[in-house]
Amino acid sequence: MADILIVGDAVSPVAENETAVCAAALGRALFAANHRVTILTLADEERAARLPGMARRLRTVLAHLADGDRECSLFEGRSAVSQCALHVLGVKPADRGHSAAFLASAAAALVRDEICKPDAIIAWGEAAAAVLPAVQAKSRVFVLPTGVWGPPLSPDERAALDPNAPDLAMAKGSLAGLGAIDADVVVFPSPSSASAFATAREFSFRASDQAVVSIRLGCDEAPYDPSTDPALAATFSAEAPAGKGECRRSLARRTSLALGPRTLLVATAPLVAAEGGKQIIEALSSLIRTDVAFVIPATGERALVEEIKRIAIETPGKIAIYPEAEPASERQIWAGADAVLFADRDNHMARTAGLAKRYGGLPLVPDCAAYRDYVVDFDVASQTGDGLLYQPNDAYERTSVVARAAMLRGNPDVWQALQKRLLRAAPHWEATAARFESLCLSPPTSA
Repeated sequence: MADILIVGDAVSPVAENETAVCAAALGRALFAANHRVTILTLADEERAARLPGMARRLRTVLAHLADGDRECSLFEGRSAVSQCALHVLGVKPADRGHSAAFLASAAAALVRDEICKPDAIIAWGEAAAAVLPAVQAKSRVFVLPTGVWGPPLSPDERAALDPNAPDLAMAKGSLAGLGAIDADVVVFPSPSSASAFATAREFSFRASDQAVVSIRLGCDEAPYDPSTDPALAATFSAEAPAGKGECRRSLARRTSLALGPRTLLVATAPLVAAEGGKQIIEALSSLIRTDVAFVIPATGERALVEEIKRIAIETPGKIAIYPEAEPASERQIWAGADAVLFADRDNHMARTAGLAKRYGGLPLVPDCAAYRDYVVDFDVASQTGDGLLYQPNDAYERTSVVARAAMLRGNPDVWQALQKRLLRAAPHWEATAARFESLCLSPPTSA
């Protein structure tokens, strides 16, 4: 058993973006492995005070910033999401530099007041980089959960940090560089993103033997479990897959799509221009006359959603916008879809493909970034693989990957076996936590 401190500027339930959810899920998995886990994050006081089960401590935290000290409230409780001890510093930082300085001061205060005595620190994201030199621990792990890093801090952003700090000067104002300097190991969510960092010339100041590793993030945190998800028309699993068919029929009814026994029902990612939304629309438009139906989430960019609505009106029964934009809508779409089409070329996490598999959907993904790292192209002859890959710059490839999926759907024996494979293939947080546990208990000494 180890005392582990996870520090990040965005952690669920305080924040709800993907990396925030992942930080909490990792904490929960480490807690389930019998470690004592403390989570520290930031939020403005009003938000922190509204969190269920949180209480304001009588003692405050005096944050030592280069541009002036600031007294901040500290809220504490236990997170219903992660089941870990949760501490929230009541502050709204002006920029990245101030976020880093506030987190470093708060982490130092927790240790000084003996609220936690960490054996290991997991600095989750660039904003937590300054925590590593501020707090002593046997193991210091720096995680860049999105697989990318930001530019060096501007002069205004650096104003909150010690201008004479040698590590920050060596890192040339880069928070990612600062985290790397003071960490025993740097963690990325995919091999390709880890390789890009390890070979980046801008981080040539790193120790040559520093370990840079990749750990795949899980995707089975609540509520992503089709065997218990109350939002679904029917529950299902690899052992009892029949409910997947009921979810498919329910999705067809709610969207008024015309499905035959061998029609491929394809869901898409939300239509966002920067994530290939226009390319998805082009692919859909060219597949209208095939035995394929499409359902699109209503949560994309308005201009692209309006464009696909016009196409849907012209092709009733073939293309539909899901009528609701609730938190459960995404899961209802995945549960009913046979396949999910993605077009984001710079995805360094591939959690979207994992979540599609979690609900029995075949991921159709571009052959690049983390998708290339984690998705294996399905081969009918050997019955191996858990997705279909296509070349992202080729419009023909985008349409042919859907046609390939339709051919698989047309063979019931192959398709049923493939769906069971997909339901078992999604990554689990238990495995992710085991990798982090090994880093925290015995960090590597060389790359």
